[in-house]
Order: sequence, then C-alpha cells, then structure tokens
Amino acid sequence: MSQLSKAAPRRTNVPMILMIFAVVMFGLIILYSVSGPAGYAKPAEERSSMFYVGRQIVFTVFGLILMLIINFFPVNFFKSKFIWMGSYALSMGAVLSVIAFGKTINGAKRWILIGSTTVQPTEFIKFLLVIFVAGYSAWIKDIRKKGKLKEPSGTLAKLLHETFFTFLIPVGLAGVIDIFIAAQPHMSCALIVAAVVFLSMVNAGVRLRAWITGAIIAVPIAVLALGIYFAQNPEKLDNFSHVFTRLRVFSAVHGDDDVDVSEDEMRQVTNAHNALGSGGMWGRGLGNSRAKYNYVSEAQNDYIFSIYVEETGFVGGSLLILLYMTMFAMCFIVVLRSDSDFSRILAVGCTAIPMVQFLLNIAVELQVIPATGVTLPFVSYGGTAQLALLINYGIILAVSRSGTLAIAKGTSED
Repeated sequence: MSQLSKAAPRRTNVPMILMIFAVVMFGLIILYSVSGPAGYAKPAEERSSMFYVGRQIVFTVFGLILMLIINFFPVNFFKSKFIWMGSYALSMGAVLSVIAFGKTINGAKRWILIGSTTVQPTEFIKFLLVIFVAGYSAWIKDIRKKGKLKEPSGTLAKLLHETFFTFLIPVGLAGVIDIFIAAQPHMSCALIVAAVVFLSMVNAGVRLRAWITGAIIAVPIAVLALGIYFAQNPEKLDNFSHVFTRLRVFSAVHGDDDVDVSEDEMRQVTNAHNALGSGGMWGRGLGNSRAKYNYVSEAQNDYIFSIYVEETGFVGGSLLILLYMTMFAMCFIVVLRSDSDFSRILAVGCTAIPMVQFLLNIAVELQVIPATGVTLPFVSYGGTAQLALLINYGIILAVSRSGTLAIAKGTSED
C-alpha cells in the first residue's frame, strides 16, 4: 500500500482552491436568486435586487485575496508563541470591543459599526481560538519533552497536574470568551465555538481522565457562578427569551399540543418547511420561489436552503450538499496527511467551523433540531462571516501546503 514520506513538497492545493471557488460562486448565485425581493424592500436610496449580493461580492473578493495570501504562510508561523497567544488576545479584544462599542440590533449586541457597514467581530473568534488551542497544546507537549514541566509525585497530584495544564487552562480560557459571546446574546456562535474547541481538544490528545476530572471541577463552578449572576440580575434572563421560544416552537412542530405558541411564532418555521417540501424533484425554477416574498422573513439568512430547494428541488439541494461533502472530504485528506499534532489540530479545528455550521443549518431546515440562527456557509448573506470563512480556509490551505506528509511513490506490501 502507499506510504507517506517524511516531508511533503510545498505545493498549493489547487483542487481545494478550485472547489472553494465553485462553492463560493454557487453561493453567490443562490444569494442573488433568493435576496432580490428583500433588496427591493430596502429604502429608496439603497433599493436594488443586487443590494445583498453586491455587498457579499465585495467581502468575497477581499476574502479570496486574503485566503490566497495566507495559503503561502508556513505552518510554523501559526505555531509561534507570539501568534497563538496573540490570537487569544485578539479574541478577547473582539468580545470586549462589542461590549464597549457594540451596536444593538433586534435586541442583540453583536455588531460594531464601521462607517456605514456593520461587522461581527465574533466571526473571527472561531478560527482564532483554533489557533490558540493548537498552539497551546503543541507548546505544552514541547516543554514537557524538554523536561521543563515536571509532574509531581503521587497519583492524585499527577492527575490534577495533567488536568490543569492540558484541560482546564485551554478550555477555561476559551470558555470565558464563549460566555461573553453567549451574553451578547449570540447563542448560535457560542454553540459553534464550543463544538469547535471540543473537537480541537479531542484531537489534542487530552486523556479521558483529564476530561472527567476537569468536568467535575469546572461544571459545578460554572453552574454556581451563573446561578449567582442570574439571581442578582434576573432581568438578564429576558435576553434569552428567544431561545425558550424556539424550544417551544420545536415542540409544537413535533406534535406537542400543550405548548403555548402563537401563529406568528410558528410562521417562520412552518413557511420555511413548506417551501422546502414544495420544490419536488426539480423545483419551481431558479428565481421563482414564492416563500421569499416575505413568507419567510430574512430569507437570505437562516432559511436560505429551504428557498433554494423550493426553486431547484431535490436535485438542486442534493447537488449543493454534494459540493459541501466534496469540500469537507478534501479537508479531511489534509487532516489525515498532517505531519504533526499542531498541524492536525489546526486542520481539524478549521475544518470543523464550516462543517458544524453546515450540519446545524441543514438540521434546522429539516426540523431535526430547534432553530439555532446558524447560517449556511458561503451561501447565506453575511459579509463578516464570508470573510472569516475564507481566512479560515486560507489556514487549511497553509496546512496542506507546508504541514502535511507527501505520498511516497510506489507501493509496499503489509
């Protein structure tokens, strides 16, 4: 069977770049088809069927340029202590900037106004925390190998020592930022960050005993702290009323007649599901959706997949899912060929970001889970999200180019 050589030649992963281009272009076409009515509903000075897709193109072009530049960064650049520590500092700065200067829209304080454009700093936190976790984990292993972090004697002391350095420090620091994100409130982003950090930590090789011990220590502290906070500030629970509403709607959709929900609260989910099912095999035709005419509000965001399937049917939906699966498969190949723990953690974490978003969005559209507010990567409208995703893929390309093993020529028998 084929063997992997010690070092891979530094070559840009052209097939992955072409696949990303394909998904991005496909997404822009879908966004243009879906967002036209919403664009015409804007004030007169902004009214245009190109309103949303025009803005998305600007962020896309800038993001693609950054992606191609980051592709040439050596993996060891991200492994530098200055970079991974700086990534955490930037993450903390991002959430604090929202607290200090954030703009509140629809009851959530997630955006910063720069000129006439709103940006979501938390979108960048996803890959910044991946860099932090990968860098910290590699650093801990490195100083252990050098004998600079000696374990104490005694079984319990060793367990606590291991738990503190391999689990509590990285998870605790990431958890602080995630709590700030949840408090905006931005539960969908907090959920994605938690999932991505979890997958990164799993691939960092943290032992099960450290997970269990860390959970025993951290969970009671977190529950107690939150209990005290909400007991002193009960009005803060109102910030999460939309979460409870989504849970009630989900229960009602699945046949719980005892749940108290209004028709207006049900409208978005019901109409999106009807749109998803009305496309049939081939759909109504690109641009011919009915649901996008305000039957599904903000059709260009959370429920864009339902509108797209209404227009292109089962065939179109399957094609889009196939494109995603191909793109993720290419990322998994990079993970499997990673030449170090650091490269693997970095590739896994950055792959998990769009993949978790994709799975959550599709699961909501199919009514498998309650609504989360998670958008569809590269398809839903969101300039900051588009830019962050393309930077994220630039990191995966960098790992592919300089952090993987080469496949040796020839074969050998087991």
